[in-house]
Amino acid sequence: MTVTATTPLAELRALKRAGLGGQAPRVRELLAGLRAAGDPLDLEAAGSLLAGRATREQLAASGAFTARPIALLGSSTLDALPPLLTATLVADGVLPEIRSAGFNQWRFEILAGAPTLKDLGPQVTALLLDETAVFDGVADRLDLAEVERRCAALPAELAGWARACRETLGGLVVLATVPLTPLTRDRRVDYPGKARLAAAWHRMNAAILDLAAPADSVLVLDLDGVAAHGRGGAVRAGDRMRHAAGQAYAPEFLAAYAEELGRVVKAGLGRAAKCLVLDLDHTLWGGVVGDDGVAGLRLGGAYPGSAHRELQELAADLKQQGVMLAVCSKNEEAIAREAVDTHPEMALRTGDFVAFSADWQPKPGNVAAMAERLNIGADAMVFVDDNPVERGLMRELLPQVATVELPVDPAGYAAVLAARGDFNVLSLTEEDRTRTELYRARAARAELADAAGSLEDYLAGLESELTVQPLDGLNSARIVQLFGKTNQFNLTGRRFTADEVAGGGLDFFAARLTDRFGDNGLIAALALGRDADGARTVENFVLSCRVFSRQVETALLALVLRAAAAEGAGEVRARYVETAKNRQFARFYPDHGFAAAGEEPGAYRHTLRELPELPRWIRINGQQEAFRVV
Repeated sequence: MTVTATTPLAELRALKRAGLGGQAPRVRELLAGLRAAGDPLDLEAAGSLLAGRATREQLAASGAFTARPIALLGSSTLDALPPLLTATLVADGVLPEIRSAGFNQWRFEILAGAPTLKDLGPQVTALLLDETAVFDGVADRLDLAEVERRCAALPAELAGWARACRETLGGLVVLATVPLTPLTRDRRVDYPGKARLAAAWHRMNAAILDLAAPADSVLVLDLDGVAAHGRGGAVRAGDRMRHAAGQAYAPEFLAAYAEELGRVVKAGLGRAAKCLVLDLDHTLWGGVVGDDGVAGLRLGGAYPGSAHRELQELAADLKQQGVMLAVCSKNEEAIAREAVDTHPEMALRTGDFVAFSADWQPKPGNVAAMAERLNIGADAMVFVDDNPVERGLMRELLPQVATVELPVDPAGYAAVLAARGDFNVLSLTEEDRTRTELYRARAARAELADAAGSLEDYLAGLESELTVQPLDGLNSARIVQLFGKTNQFNLTGRRFTADEVAGGGLDFFAARLTDRFGDNGLIAALALGRDADGARTVENFVLSCRVFSRQVETALLALVLRAAAAEGAGEVRARYVETAKNRQFARFYPDHGFAAAGEEPGAYRHTLRELPELPRWIRINGQQEAFRVV
């Protein structure tokens, strides 16, 4: 189908009229363009076009989106927020179903048991308040003592509200601080009074920020930070819209809030980017190392060297938080490596990078090869290059990569990259912090594999040790992350949420694998149940792709069977449910001694009469009945 239109919005309307089946890539491309253009009204209009049920069904049928139910609550009119959030998320491959509870219904809705929202089953519930929520409990807003009491009380009220919301709706609760408007601040005429009001307000917002409790699925957004990303800097709605429509927030601010909330949603889906790919010349440093030499590079010290150093320091900070760094540069490799390792103002050295590509090949091909070697998707990579031609080529040939549109002036490089929030996660795990070391060890294993005479020699040479861990406070976040992010070795496709993991209905386990090259971290998660007749059930089994082909899955399943036999379970039941990405493991259970169970496709049982041997090249730490639950 060919659609001719003069603007992205016009093309989106034309695509909708013609039917969106098969147009998901173009829809995402158009929305990405509208986001980059930054007009919140256009973005709202685009989101409105995609909000209807029929349109949603067409997009869902494409298989290109992940569905996410989201609830929005607030104390003012938020009509623009659902379409803004829709446009933001659809651009990123998430198809939200958004429902709101109406004007200023945030308290009643939750206290009444969420009659409007409960059947939606929101996995994210966001609350956006304005200052009317504070002054609702104040008879005289010039009475500073009364305002101080109210400011002191609101955080506790929100804490109780968040608990009730979690109990009623489950999922993730996203709170936010409350901005103080200029109108309220400026109605006082005495400077001591202005200062006292501001101090009370800051204490209130600090206490609201302290309500963040990732382990309890409560996040708090700092709206000052959100507003800093809004185009034009406007937070408040215009005075006419405030009076006529009850709108507290400007469209620019709501667009920035939708972006931030979208990042939260994507982080919850495990969509945070993992690898930052950096150009060298004119990006990590000023100048061209091949022409100027190492000594001629502009790096550190006065501007513009300070700007390039600032970008390197940002990358170093991201690395400390689990982001992998890579170089993709058109350069002679030896010269590029010499500059990285010898320039005294470099904040990064070659050891900080998990991949280093310096040659004269097209960058999209090199970045795709990096993704393959790292065993991550191209959509987990963020590309930073000062050259707009290279950026355009990456967008054209490898659109899955997030390509950062840098300003002309390097002074803004670091700020632009940081503001995107591509790497935001709900909380950091130990595996996140050590990701660079994990992937570097993987490269060493690859070298061992190349040198080994046989597969068994290679596996034995790894000196692998496997440790099974029951669910505890230290591994629960990683278990949820494994179920949420693992696609290939995911035998049923079932994603267990933090609530389900903590709920106690099933037994959850994780497994850690170490070898001579280091700790692979928690690489597997299993959910085990028990049927009424005592049989053990494998409700789901996921394994990180980074330990494929080492027979870890065989060892873990053998341990499950041994534990079940020790418990006198009678048999172990399991299911394989085909998804778009797990087909290569369709025969996992039959290949490990399971037989078909009844007529249900994918249902299997193991009678425990013959227990499989454990792979001899994997040492089991602790008892071999590690999955036993007494």
